[in-house]
Amino acid sequence: MDLDDFIKKIPENNNLSASQLIPYFAYFLLRIKGLDSFSAKDIENCFSESHIKPYTNIPSFLSSKLKGQSSLFIKDKEGKYHLQRKVIQEIEPIIKTNEEAPSPSNNLFPIELLDNTRDYIKKVATQAISCYDFNLFDASLVMIRKLIETLIIELFEIEGIANKIKNDKGHFFYLSDLIDKLESETSWNLTRNTIKSLGDIKKYGDLSAHNRRFNARKPDLDGLKKDLRIVIEELVVLIDFQRKR
Repeated sequence: MDLDDFIKKIPENNNLSASQLIPYFAYFLLRIKGLDSFSAKDIENCFSESHIKPYTNIPSFLSSKLKGQSSLFIKDKEGKYHLQRKVIQEIEPIIKTNEEAPSPSNNLFPIELLDNTRDYIKKVATQAISCYDFNLFDASLVMIRKLIETLIIELFEIEGIANKIKNDKGHFFYLSDLIDKLESETSWNLTRNTIKSLGDIKKYGDLSAHNRRFNARKPDLDGLKKDLRIVIEELVVLIDFQRKR
């Protein structure tokens, strides 16, 4: 994480004074950059690098004490500074809370396959991939199941025939019936590969969602990667085609 990204995680960073930023810069130098200690010059460099007007007398501030309190910093024998433990403990949860989730990899399927779909669909895909990245394989399969359901529903809605995949109460069918309706619908023709792949995806998705004795493993999902790409690509193409008609 560079300094610019770190500053973005500081709440109300644009409204903080230079003195209020100094403890954050100290935290950055110690916990993010990994320095054992820091100097006044290091803090000054943070101001310079971030193009923020610096505090007028940084060495004095680092050695000063707040009224009725000890200094926020500890000066060692070499003239370098350390941040008080209590200050680190105050800053750490603030920074952690504002950390963004890492971007999903392409290890399960390329997230770019969903670029032309709605944001909520891409968010489901992102969760499926992120779960895979963190070895949460049952969770990944459940999100894959939801992704396929969502894509099928989106396709029927765009075609204007969503009523075909709803029950008498107006609720959408579950995946099994959605797949049956998708395969039998005459508004489009699915490839044989997609039909086969849908069955394999549903099988493992159902096991992770409903079978309490089943725990998915990495090989289970690795074996579905080709099927996933086939199904996602065809459904997205169909959605895009129906949208442009």
